[in-house]
Amino acid sequence: MKTQQAINEFLHSRISNPNLSELTVPWYQPKLQRFARVCPKLPKDPKPIEAFLSTVISSPATNLNYFNALRAFFRFISERHDIHNPMARMHAPHSKKKSRRATLEPAEEMRLLESVPESKLRDRAILTLFVDSGVRSSELAGLRPQDIGMETVYVSGKTGEREVPLSEETRRLLLLTIAGHGQQDYVFRGHKGPLTRYGIYRIVSGYMRKVGIQGPKLGPHRVRHAFGKGYLVNGGDLRSLQLLMGHTNISTTQAYADLAIHDIIAKHHQFTPLRATHAAAQGSLDKVQAIKEAEAILKESTDEPKGISGN
Repeated sequence: MKTQQAINEFLHSRISNPNLSELTVPWYQPKLQRFARVCPKLPKDPKPIEAFLSTVISSPATNLNYFNALRAFFRFISERHDIHNPMARMHAPHSKKKSRRATLEPAEEMRLLESVPESKLRDRAILTLFVDSGVRSSELAGLRPQDIGMETVYVSGKTGEREVPLSEETRRLLLLTIAGHGQQDYVFRGHKGPLTRYGIYRIVSGYMRKVGIQGPKLGPHRVRHAFGKGYLVNGGDLRSLQLLMGHTNISTTQAYADLAIHDIIAKHHQFTPLRATHAAAQGSLDKVQAIKEAEAILKESTDEPKGISGN
């Protein structure tokens, strides 16, 4: 089977999948096209693939991206055509753990919400929904009126459908937004129809710049990261956060615990049992010292010479 034919089949399957991001194909395409130029015929064993990967001289993260793209491609082709997967026993190259991008502090989120003029109801609803739920921009773009419940909203993303809780304020803004444009297809609309992911990105990043939030990463995903961090800092648990954010693997959710480490350290300093132990010990020392001082005063009063009475 020709490699280019297999790549076209794979990319078409990505395009036709409604749960995948519109950036999926542009991510896969250049990597797979480069592979097709080196291996015009689909290899049956790992050696040609390993030889190709050895020519990708770049950062460890880029090398891992090429490996992952090829692994997804060969997994799809082997399952679709019931043929041997030459990458089945290949191991991914080592890549250093990346630190997650910066998030937003609560004060920055408040400035973000307060920066929206009262006349921009749609924009306020968008920002409030992001801050309140941590949904993805594609999930927000696909939101329909019938997806809004009494206390939750149904979203559909790359990991399928899920139900996400909403605050009453967020629900009210969503309903007002629908009433404002009178359309019944999508909740969020622009001048020419439903808002796209790119349109939502422009709105969010614009307000971020307006309130002085620094880049380089501006947009809805940064607010999503802030939701994950804030949820844990405020007492949430990893399992419920995984369900809220639609993570397939709990290890993805675990990364938000690393984000919250500075807040956790501050809470530790405030609530550590050692502080209470010291306070109790200090209280005991204060009592002992008070007793000693009282005994000393009493002793001084009994040791004083009696005064000479006059005639």
